[in-house]
Amino acid sequence: MSKLKKRLVTLLALSLSLSLLSGCGSKSEETAQQPSAPSDEGAVEAPGEEEASSGESKKFDCTLNVVGVDNVLATTMMEHLDELEEEYGIKIEFQQFSNEQASNKIAVSMAAGGGDIDVMMIRPLDETLLFSQNGWLENLQPYIDNDPDIDYDDFMAACQDVCTNQEGDAVCLPAMTESGVIYYNKPMFEAANITELPKTMEELYEVAGKLHDPANDVCGFACRGAGNPAVTQFSVFLRGFGSDFFDENGKALLNTPEAVEAFEYYGKLLRDYGPDGVLNMGWTDTWNLFTQGKAAMRLDANTNLGSWSDDDAAIAFEDIGYFDVPVGPNGDYGNYYITSWAFGVSYGSQNKEAAYTFVKWATSKEMQIEAQKKGSSGARLSSWEGDYSPWPREVQELAAEAGPRSYGAERPYMINVSNGRDIIGEIIVAAIEGETDIQALADKKNAEFQALLDSEK
Repeated sequence: MSKLKKRLVTLLALSLSLSLLSGCGSKSEETAQQPSAPSDEGAVEAPGEEEASSGESKKFDCTLNVVGVDNVLATTMMEHLDELEEEYGIKIEFQQFSNEQASNKIAVSMAAGGGDIDVMMIRPLDETLLFSQNGWLENLQPYIDNDPDIDYDDFMAACQDVCTNQEGDAVCLPAMTESGVIYYNKPMFEAANITELPKTMEELYEVAGKLHDPANDVCGFACRGAGNPAVTQFSVFLRGFGSDFFDENGKALLNTPEAVEAFEYYGKLLRDYGPDGVLNMGWTDTWNLFTQGKAAMRLDANTNLGSWSDDDAAIAFEDIGYFDVPVGPNGDYGNYYITSWAFGVSYGSQNKEAAYTFVKWATSKEMQIEAQKKGSSGARLSSWEGDYSPWPREVQELAAEAGPRSYGAERPYMINVSNGRDIIGEIIVAAIEGETDIQALADKKNAEFQALLDSEK
């Protein structure tokens, strides 16, 4: 099977026509015009038009309510709020929650009209489709089209894809990313006289076998085995073997010959050379195994490096090596480059122009580079053009190379994503356990998955 399109196709029908009227006042009513409402043709006033005429940024006299979480980008942003106020006259009331609490806060607010939120940090792979379907996100495309300074093409294509609605219009701007990488223990490779890193799935299995040493409590390869969480890492194998979760027409592909081969390979790899108790493991479990020197290789997100602690590790940081996900039997590449966080404007905001200005500022080249210096993983190409990150240069180069060629989702991109992952996870678990007829199980689960996809049309 040929490699499927990397640019994701949105599944939902949506027809929204939202006002772009701003509730923010201007510090100088005589010189700062109010933003015009869209005409019948959908044109809006360019946010930068007043800047061009005056040489200064437009000033807003308002405070924006922002709902978000605590991460490196948010922390960096908060450190520069005085600059935001000085340049744009915008102040921020930042409401910080956990991931789920933020989602619940947004849902409650939107049900009441969304007027108490101006900007929201969202998880695009879990929330863009749902929030767009519900009409919670302001359409940012008119702003972007009329903004000569945003340099929208600097956002990676895979990141743009999961930040758009059904019509292909941007409804949020990507801020943070992560991609898959295989961590390996350099001393273990040297002791086993392994001088070539695996380039194919076949070589990966062979190398894992050489490094597997259960007598010394060392597994050859560690990866997620718990059903639902394992789906994200399994995606690189599914696509590497030439299949996907579904095609561009919404047809489920879990029971294709290529998919069944991927399930069987993943199951055999972890059954033969994975750690004990792998069926209960998520990313933190495999991370702990690896940092304690009990796994020779481990596949997961590059952003896991943010959890590194010299005090908690039994291996030296310098002893960790990194390589990209190997290709499948026919040379297919399956790695992901996902958008973990993005900023969107609430449809109920009374300060929409100011909110867009803030979102543009928070995801700007300058802000993403500043966050990159503190360990973030930027969604802009420019974030990776210099050696900004504290990560090892090797990891930065892998991420930069993976960005343009990877998939924009490492899970089925759908509204009922958790239910979809549960279905796929059942096949993964069965494969690790050694189920002899994966094809029959895949046929059954594919029908369930198709029904779930159809329910969203």
